[in-house]
Amino acid sequence: LSLNNTLQKVKENDFSLSRFRIDGQAHRAVAESRNYLPDPTLFASVQNIPTDTFDFGQEAMTQFRFGVRQMFPKGDSLEIQKDLSLINAGIQQINQKISWKKLKLNTEITWLEAWYWQKNIQLIEEDRVFLEQIRDFVQSLYQVGTKDQSDLIGAELELMKLDEKHIEANRLFNQFRRHLDTLANENLVGTKLSMVLAKVDQVGIDLSNNNFVIKRLLQHPEILELDERVDLFEKKVNLAEQAFEPVWGLELSYGLREGENMDGSDRSDLLTAGVNVQLPLFTKGKQNNELSAAKYKKESIQNKRIELLKKMRFQLENIHQQYLSTVKQIQLYENQILPTLLKQKESALNSYESDKGDFRTV
Repeated sequence: LSLNNTLQKVKENDFSLSRFRIDGQAHRAVAESRNYLPDPTLFASVQNIPTDTFDFGQEAMTQFRFGVRQMFPKGDSLEIQKDLSLINAGIQQINQKISWKKLKLNTEITWLEAWYWQKNIQLIEEDRVFLEQIRDFVQSLYQVGTKDQSDLIGAELELMKLDEKHIEANRLFNQFRRHLDTLANENLVGTKLSMVLAKVDQVGIDLSNNNFVIKRLLQHPEILELDERVDLFEKKVNLAEQAFEPVWGLELSYGLREGENMDGSDRSDLLTAGVNVQLPLFTKGKQNNELSAAKYKKESIQNKRIELLKKMRFQLENIHQQYLSTVKQIQLYENQILPTLLKQKESALNSYESDKGDFRTV
């Protein structure tokens, strides 16, 4: 089971990533719906009927009137609402990337932990071969009377301790291996992990180039998400400003009349056309406060963006320093500590064989 295959399965099966995609589609559908005006209102009425006879043709004012009213949203509010929905769709897409980065990091750490304990088990099994050789060697010396029984018991005890380590390593390997199944939402194929690890180039980042660092940090999904939210609240400010615009409406109606005029001619039908407007005269206190609230929220998001950018910069410097220290530590371990330990091992064995060293050193 390789790390790449594990990541692929986790990404394919994660429900939260699917939800972000579905929510984005919902916002885009809402944006599409903003392309249309509100539905017109159809109306019909019978007006000015004489109550003495209820004769539709008795009075000249009596008519059957029908028509349509169409209202128009304030200013550019319809277009702004469409932009809001599109920005929300973009935010969901970025949130999907943020969620995947966190899930990917969790999966990588879990996989590497499982890899570590699998490697640990392999080393324990190699150690066991070496300790069994030591035990057999001590037993042969004990049988000829060169060594006492305490050394033989010590060798047996070390093998028991190794068995205990083996049990614990197995437990932890199985724990992290099963957690990979949980992350992938399925039983992954393969009880063993691929022992091949990706090579990491030991190249430092020049953090003194501030423009380069900031440019890279600005591409981080969490910063991009806040950028989208700043745009979102900018649109909400624009939408709040539309509240100061009037609401326009058109009305067209047709009146049917019966009966005759005094000169004997048929009464003509009546056509009515009009414009109505709703003026924001008495709600400016409410509208001013809503506009101020939208501006404050935008300012709050901008403040949060600056804070996150600074925290990321410090986190990057901290992680980079840890990385450089680890590179030095690896070099010291491989170039000096391990060769010295091998010499110490040979020296301890030679001293013990010549009866100059004790078993604990071995």
